[in-house]
Amino acid sequence: MKSLVRFLVLGTVLSFALVLVVGASGSGSKSTVSIPAFTVAQESAPSGANWISENGNLQSWRYSTLNQINGSNGSTLKLAWDTHLANPASADKVAAANEMPLVYNGITYVQDQWFRITALDGATGKILWQFDPQVGLNVGGGGDARTLGMGGGMIFTAAMGTVYALNAQTGAQVWANQVQDPIGGANIDSSPLYYKGVIVLGTAGGDSGAACIDLGLNATTGKVIWHYSNIPSNPKAVGWNTWPSTRWYYGGGAVWDPPAIDPATGIAIFGTGQPLPFNGLENGPGAETGVNGVYGLNALTGKFVWWYQEVHHDIWDYDSMQTPIVETITLHGKPIDVVDHINKDAYNYVVNAATGKFVQPAPETPVPQSAVSHTYPTQPIPALTLVARVAPDPQDWTGILAPDGKPYVVATVPFTPYTDQQYVVVGPGTGGGVEWPEASWDPNTKTEVVCANQQSQAQESPPAADQHPVIKAGGFGGVTQLRTTTAPNALTIARLVAFNPATQSVVWQHDEVSTGGFARGNAAPCSSAVITTASGLAIIGRTVATTQYPNGIGMIQAFDMSTGNLDWQIPVLVNGQAIPIIPRLTTYSAGGKQYIVSFSNFSTAGPDVSAYTLP
Repeated sequence: MKSLVRFLVLGTVLSFALVLVVGASGSGSKSTVSIPAFTVAQESAPSGANWISENGNLQSWRYSTLNQINGSNGSTLKLAWDTHLANPASADKVAAANEMPLVYNGITYVQDQWFRITALDGATGKILWQFDPQVGLNVGGGGDARTLGMGGGMIFTAAMGTVYALNAQTGAQVWANQVQDPIGGANIDSSPLYYKGVIVLGTAGGDSGAACIDLGLNATTGKVIWHYSNIPSNPKAVGWNTWPSTRWYYGGGAVWDPPAIDPATGIAIFGTGQPLPFNGLENGPGAETGVNGVYGLNALTGKFVWWYQEVHHDIWDYDSMQTPIVETITLHGKPIDVVDHINKDAYNYVVNAATGKFVQPAPETPVPQSAVSHTYPTQPIPALTLVARVAPDPQDWTGILAPDGKPYVVATVPFTPYTDQQYVVVGPGTGGGVEWPEASWDPNTKTEVVCANQQSQAQESPPAADQHPVIKAGGFGGVTQLRTTTAPNALTIARLVAFNPATQSVVWQHDEVSTGGFARGNAAPCSSAVITTASGLAIIGRTVATTQYPNGIGMIQAFDMSTGNLDWQIPVLVNGQAIPIIPRLTTYSAGGKQYIVSFSNFSTAGPDVSAYTLP
């Protein structure tokens, strides 16, 4: 039985709000806060007053030691301030803005849909400065705006294929380096991670035909120190013989999320995306090293350390996109440092942090085969999956015809291949069981919490005569070569789930259920990075439909870490409007008070930053 949910009334939220609106030029104020060249000890400590990287610390815990806001008092949170960011003076390229705010010494930094960086006073919401890279409408490439890092007196960001360093006190550009050409489809979605004077990050754009890389830049000068091609591009590269010759050119291996870094070894750990095209009719045989897995590289030199692959010869779009988490668990009575990683297909993998060798079993298991799809004979299948690996509602796919006029074939086992002959229903689909929003590791309870989604999808290759491996630069779909569809009443389950990596078992799960897809019913996808706190909360952003707002409104939700019960939720307005959007959240403290700051960026309402604290 769920505990009583405490709900904060909208009228109360708006009371005593300070609303600030600024244009693209900002206020011209200067921050007095100087960001240091963080030591490894500072960067590996769990977050508290500050939140200095996207995932809180080098190991990607997304855990905060703050405890003022808890399950009992969160319902009394009040809006401390709200700042709406006006549109730029000139038309700039627009991207999806999904960045969580960063905070240091009370200064909050956000990146909006025009790639602008804004610094705000975390106690008042006052704009201190704003930087606009002015990415013109004619600039090629794609990508999302979720790229913020800090260290050595600077704020780091990226737009398309260019990395920028800004003076943290003034917002003035210190350097810029175009590390990949967006005309070829490349972009940067992942946040730069500062480590010992080096900026470590990866590139995306694999879905547009780019072959993606990991790289390290000198934080002071922007000079590239090292780079590593995720897809082996020469005969001496690790895994070259797992690809057909020249096959790497079609792209893939995107890095959607920032890496983690193991402070004990200095190994940077990257999750990589799928190869292009998706379907196996065009892909030649082979495991395809470098995609759908996790790399361990020396963070200062880029030297290869280890690799493990979670999906061989992927044809289902099962990226390994999430940031891996470095954590210490107890196995056989002894502590061991591991990397825990969740694939997009919702399998959970645990490997040795120093070697990449499995410490939890994931045996290579025979799977269904298709000669024309060049399927790989086995897949590593671990004990823990966070959602069902087949359609949860096969009955909803029967008695109806697919777009090609044929009945659907509903897969009964994971990794069932599809061809160009008939739609095959798999679970999860390309939307993923676990997408890019990162999990949180609570070092007190030794559990991880992550957003997952149970859904199914039908997949089919285009007819052989229509398959042409042509790269469409700067746009999704150039070489994907995959048709997808869903049943009208398909079941969807939006799930927040906590699990124990040491026992490979689910601790609790909180499900919201609807039919007809995420666009209908009340179960909007669980698509938020998770924050866990010392007060025993798991905090996420969520779109929730209510009686007052049947089309949905953004919410901050807090769940009990012991039971998974929803303790409280508070609505988030965007420029005074109820918007069906997922707030991106961070917690910090300023002036002795804990805040939860929300960044919401909706296409019609624009970017909005709001902060909540106890009365």
